[in-house]
Amino acid sequence: MSPTPADACTDSSDSARDTIPPESTIVSRRATPALQADQPTERIESSPSSLLASSVARRLVEVLLARGVDTYFGVPGGPICPLFEAVRLESKVRLVESRHESHAAFSAAAYHRATGKTPVLLVTAGPGITHCVSGVASACLERAAVLVVAGDVAWATHGGRLAQDSGPEGLAAEQILASITRAQVRVTNGRSAVSQALSALERAEDPARPGPALLVVPIDRATEEAPSFEVADAAAVRRRTPDKSAVRRVADAFEGAKRPLLVLGNATRRDPAAVRDLVDRLDVPFITTPAAKGVVDERHPRSLRNGGMAASKWARRYTAEPVDVALVLGTDLDDTSIGPTPYIGQGGSLFHVDIEPRVFHRNLPTKLGITSDLVEFCQHLGAAIGDGRVRQAEAILALENARSGPAFDVPDFEADDSGRLQPHRAVGDLQAAFGPTARFVSDIGEHMLFALHYLTASGPDAFHIQLNLGSMGSGIAASVGLGLADPRRTVVCICGDGGMHMSGMEILTAKKLELPVVYAVFNDSRYNMVHHGMRQIFGSASDYATPDVDFAAWAQAMGIPAAVIRSGGELTPALAQGLMAGGGPVVLDLRIDREVRVQGGGRVEALRHMSMLSAGGARDAR
Repeated sequence: MSPTPADACTDSSDSARDTIPPESTIVSRRATPALQADQPTERIESSPSSLLASSVARRLVEVLLARGVDTYFGVPGGPICPLFEAVRLESKVRLVESRHESHAAFSAAAYHRATGKTPVLLVTAGPGITHCVSGVASACLERAAVLVVAGDVAWATHGGRLAQDSGPEGLAAEQILASITRAQVRVTNGRSAVSQALSALERAEDPARPGPALLVVPIDRATEEAPSFEVADAAAVRRRTPDKSAVRRVADAFEGAKRPLLVLGNATRRDPAAVRDLVDRLDVPFITTPAAKGVVDERHPRSLRNGGMAASKWARRYTAEPVDVALVLGTDLDDTSIGPTPYIGQGGSLFHVDIEPRVFHRNLPTKLGITSDLVEFCQHLGAAIGDGRVRQAEAILALENARSGPAFDVPDFEADDSGRLQPHRAVGDLQAAFGPTARFVSDIGEHMLFALHYLTASGPDAFHIQLNLGSMGSGIAASVGLGLADPRRTVVCICGDGGMHMSGMEILTAKKLELPVVYAVFNDSRYNMVHHGMRQIFGSASDYATPDVDFAAWAQAMGIPAAVIRSGGELTPALAQGLMAGGGPVVLDLRIDREVRVQGGGRVEALRHMSMLSAGGARDAR
C-alpha cells in the first residue's frame, strides 16, 4: 500500500520518499528528547499564590477583562512578575510568551488587526522597555490599539540606586516611548491604579487616533492592595462626521470625471463592508495601497489591484494617463503607497479623507482635505450618490484598456519552469498549495515585493503586512497573532532568510501554541533587497551575502516538519497537506533564484529622488 502524504512526512523509508517529488527534501517531525533525570521539571502548584486577590496586579487584570481585554503578549522578567502571576491566576485570559519584546508587540498589533480587540503587551523594566521600541513604534504607525504595561523597580520607595531603574532618574520609560504612544501613565498608588489603567486603555482605543498607550506599574505598586470599586463603561464616542458640503463636492466631481480613481488605504480595513458598498456605488476603477491589499477582493471587476510599491501592471497602465479626479481614503500617501503610480494628473482634483489631517498635501497636491471617520464618510458619500451609480463610459473604457493585458510582470508566473525556483513561481505554488482560505502575511524584504505583486487577496483578512515602519521580523512575529486570532485557518508567512536569522525563534511560540503557521522562507543567502537597491542607486554594491542556512534541518532540531523546495511544482497541495498533518507550525525552505526582481518596486526610485541622484548620478559624483 502506498503511504499517504502524512506518512511521507514521518516515514524515512524509500517507499515514503518515492511519494514526493524527487528534487524536494522533507524533514520529519522529531520527538523532543526526554528530559534527563537531573533536569528540572515543571513544578505543580499545591498551594495558593502569595499574590493577594486584592493586589493592584490582580485588580488590573480583572478590570481589563471586564472591558474585553483577555489576551496578553510578552516576555517575563522580575519587575513585571506580579502582572504575569495575575494573568496566570485568571482562567479567562491567555498569555502568549514571545521570544523578544518587539516580536511580542508585532504579534499583538497583528492580533488587534485581525480581531479588532485590544491586547496587552507586558514588558519588564530596563531591557524589556528598550527591546519593545521597534514593535511599539510599528503598532503606532499602523494605528493598532495595544495597551503596553511595563514593570519597574521600586525606586520611589526603596530610595537607593537599583538596576533596571526605568523611572525619571533612570531610563525614563515615559520619555523613551512618548513619541510612539498615545498616553504615558505611571501608577503612583494602589487607590488610583484601576482608574489610571482605564485612562490608558481609553487613549489606546480612541477611535479618532487609536494606537499604543503606556501604563507603567512599579513592582511595589503592583503588589500593593487596591480597593474594589465599580467603574461604569465609557459612553460611546461619536465618530467624526464629514462636512456635508465637502461630501457634495466629491460626489459632483466624480459625476463629471472622465478618468476617475478611488484609492483605498490601510485605514479602510476597519470597516471593509462600508468601503465595498462605496466601491459599488461609485462604480469607478479602484487601487489599493500595499498595506490595504485585499481590503476589497482583487478579483472585483473594477479592481486595478495594488498601486505604489510593487504595483500591478494594471495600476501602472491606468495611472500612466493623467487621472482627473481621485478620492483617497485612509492612507498617508507615503512613497511606498505611491511608487510608480501617480494617483492624480496635472490639473486634476485629489480629495483626501483621513482622521489625521497632518497627512494632507504632503506628497501629492490636494484639492480638498477632509478630516473624517472613514465609515462616516463612506456612508455620507453613498447617501449623496443615492440609488444611482456614478458611471462614465470613458472611465469604463480606460479601465478595460488597463486590464486588457496581464496584471503581472510575468504573465504565466504560476507555470514558470525556468531552471531554479523563481520567486514568482514560489508565490503561485504557495497560493495553490494552501488554498483560498489561507491567510498570508509578509515580512519585510525582497520577498515582500513578490507577495505584493503576485498574490491575489480575495478579502480584507487574506493578506497582512506591517509596512509603515518596515521592520524585518514584523511578519514572522505577526503570524503568531494571526494564528491566535483564528486557529482554524492556515497562516502562510512569506519571509526571507535574513528575517529568520533575526526573528526566527518565534517559531517556538507558534509551536507551543500549536498554531497552523507555515513559514515560507525565501532562502537566497543574501540581504537581497539591500543588495539590489544599493546596486541600482550606486551602480555597484557589496554582495551582502550571508552564510548558507539549511532551514529544514534547523526546523528538525526543534521537532518541526519541514521541506526543502528547489524548483517550481514541487510544492503541491498533497505535500502541503502532509506537512500540516500535525497541525503546524511547519517550515518551507524555498531555494529561490535571487537575481529575479519585480519591475514595479518603486522604493529605490523614491530613495534616488530623495537623495537627488539620477540613474547614474552616484557614479558621476565627485
